[in-house]
Order: sequence, then structure tokens, then C-alpha cells
Amino acid sequence: MSMSATRSASRGRILGFRIVGFLLGVLTIGYSLFFVLTSIVSDSLDDQIHRFHNLGGLAGGSLIGVFSIVLVLRPDWLSAFHALVAQVFAWVIAGLMGGDLLSGAYFTAVIGLILLAVLHPDRASLRRLPGRPSVAMLSYALLVTVPAWIYAVQMADLQHGPATDPHVEFHHWSGMAVAALAIVGAAIAASLRGEGWTVTAGIASIAAVLFGVGGLVFDGYPGAPGSGWSWVAIAAGLGFWLLSRIELGRERMAA
Repeated sequence: MSMSATRSASRGRILGFRIVGFLLGVLTIGYSLFFVLTSIVSDSLDDQIHRFHNLGGLAGGSLIGVFSIVLVLRPDWLSAFHALVAQVFAWVIAGLMGGDLLSGAYFTAVIGLILLAVLHPDRASLRRLPGRPSVAMLSYALLVTVPAWIYAVQMADLQHGPATDPHVEFHHWSGMAVAALAIVGAAIAASLRGEGWTVTAGIASIAAVLFGVGGLVFDGYPGAPGSGWSWVAIAAGLGFWLLSRIELGRERMAA
């Protein structure tokens, strides 16, 4: 972000940008963490049955909050903005598939992105094209999108179940669709290699591994993808991280 852009942005706009970003981040991450801890420590079966849904939601659903905070801390990192756009697509697509875009409050992702874009200290920078997209990383991310999409469709379909299902009531099925699409969305955003892309790649990798570990720990719980696919998620996350390291090495050698 240029110094001239920083100076031209009013203090009120910069303050608003920070408030929206941190608020979105703290609420999203805090909300997920609260329910993860609650379902783990609770002796009630009514809470325990949500263990994987809550952990999976933390791994993928809270990424919008993570990238909001990253963008606030580093407004010049275009990759964080790309990742936020990908998160919004994940929320909207999952909400539409699950039929709970409004009742599940998934539309709030769009509002958050618009506010951050409008209040950004250097709005013109958000229209810049990304760096040099990595064909290898993008191909890898798109390949991983296939099983993630299949899982998301299955979860979103369950959201149309009976209202007596507590997972339907709390929008957990569509939440799992959000989580899966959000993780691969972050990987695709990192593949564009905008400024700060290595951090975005690292976050996407950690999210995939956490999602897979959650599936192993809570195998058999509602929403868990099964041990085989959980290992695939872990391997995909580690593979993407290693690939990003290779691409970073090539980028440094070419510089």
C-alpha cells in the first residue's frame, strides 16, 4: 500500500476498516472456539454430537475471520483480499445449496467483504491483478476441489432434512459445506500469488490438516468424512504447503 494512499485515507475510514476487520475476525473465530470447547468438555450428549461440526467449522468456517484480521494488519497483502473473496463465494454457494443463505446468516459474509473493500485505505490496490499465478499450485488446488465439492454437496443436501434434526436447526450441515469450500478457496487464492501469498498458503494448509485431524479424532460423529478422507485432507494440506515452499524457492531464485 502506497504512502500517498495511506495519507489520503481519512482517520475515520481507517478506524472503520480496522473495527470491521477485527470485529469480523474476533466474532467468527471466537464463536467457533466457544462451541468447540463446549462440545468437548460437556458431559451432555446433546453437545457432544456436534464435536466434529464445531471443529470442522473452526477449521474452515472461521477462515473468513482469520483473513479479515490478516488484511487489517497488512492492508497491502492482496492475497488476503483474494482469500476473503473466496470465503464469500464459499459462504454464498453453501448457503444457496443448503437453502439457508438467509436463515443461516451466510449473507453476512458479503456485507463484511463490501465494508472492508469500501473502507480499505487503498481501494485502488484491490483492483490490481494478482502477482504471477502458479500453474502448479492452482492445478493442485483445483484437483483437491473435486472431493471437497462432492463432500460439500452431500452436506448441503442434508441441510434440507427435518427441522427436528439439531444439525439442521443449527445449520451444521451447510456449515460443513462452507468449511470444505472455504479451505479450497483459500488454496486457490494463494495460488494467484498476490502479495502475502505465502501466508495465505500456510493458513490454507493448516486448515486442511486441522479438518483432517478433526475427522480422525471424531471419526463416526455426524459430518466426519471418514478416516480415509480425513487422511486425504491431511495429506492435501501438507502437500500444498510443500508445493508452496517449492514455488517460493523458485520465485527467490528468479528474483
